[in-house]
Amino acid sequence: MNNENRSMPICFTPDQIKALEEYAKKKGMLNCNQAIEEIIESL
Repeated sequence: MNNENRSMPICFTPDQIKALEEYAKKKGMLNCNQAIEEIIESL
């Protein structure tokens, strides 16, 4: 994902962050930021 296209911060609850971390771990990603990028790109 191109950093220049990022223009809006996003906020998550602690439960949502935990779910993102679990998703990232299952997919072999290093952190939840990679999971967020993958989810956004799939939209």
